[in-house]
Amino acid sequence: MRTNIEIDDTLMAKAQKLSKIKTKKAVVEKALQLFVTIENQKKLLDLWGKVEIDDKVYE
Repeated sequence: MRTNIEIDDTLMAKAQKLSKIKTKKAVVEKALQLFVTIENQKKLLDLWGKVEIDDKVYE
């Protein structure tokens, strides 16, 4: 999907330097992947203490 967005040049440069990712597209895709991962982890945290695990299955 083609999308045109304004991204802070300084922020993009920092992200590219830290990640060693060469293209802006790849940096944005990586950032989106990380965002999705974090949001999914938040959903798992919401289940903390609400789900019982049968430990005997793993013995």
